[in-house]
This record gives sequence, C-alpha cells and structure tokens, in this order.
Amino acid sequence: MSKTKRESCRNCALWLCAIIVATSIGCGTEVSDTASTIDRVRVESSAMNSVGYDSNESVLVVEFPNGTVYHYFDVPSEVHSGLLSAESHGKYFHRHIRGKFRHERVEE
Repeated sequence: MSKTKRESCRNCALWLCAIIVATSIGCGTEVSDTASTIDRVRVESSAMNSVGYDSNESVLVVEFPNGTVYHYFDVPSEVHSGLLSAESHGKYFHRHIRGKFRHERVEE
C-alpha cells in the first residue's frame, strides 16, 4: 500500500473514531425522539412553561416559553423536586441546572 493511501486510510479511521466518540458522549446537535414519552406538568413561571422527569433514566425535561424543549441528563431526582418546589423556577434553574448537566434540544 502506498504512503498516500495509508495516510488516507488512517485519516478516515481517525475521523470515524471521532464520530463514534462524539455520538457516545452526546456531542453535537443530537435530537431526541422520546420527548413525547415523558409527561410534563405546567409551572407558574415566566422562565419555563412545563417540567417533566423520567426517574428511570434521570432525564429532566424543560419546555421554555418560546416552545423549545430540552432534555437534561443524569439529573438527580432531588434536583427535579427542588425545581418544582422552588419559589422561583427560573432562579433555581439558573443556579442548579443550567450549565451543570449534559443536555440536548428536542424536536417535538
């Protein structure tokens, strides 16, 4: 095999590995198709419309006023409970959730 062909194969292999790793850790603009399977409850908040939680998967679902829905992964149930019982859902979200958990935008 020529040097050029070997380098090309190696580059393809590295690119493929990068895709596999990115997919397995949730990089990129993943879109979940499970949004409708997690029930949400309406909340009285100007920061969000509804909140849901899948206790089996530890997934928090938040719908924002503009209609976008996000899944937050590996969220402890205490954080979900805290969000629902918080005096200000928006403040709780910004202090305890935003930027602290892997998340993805969901298309409904």
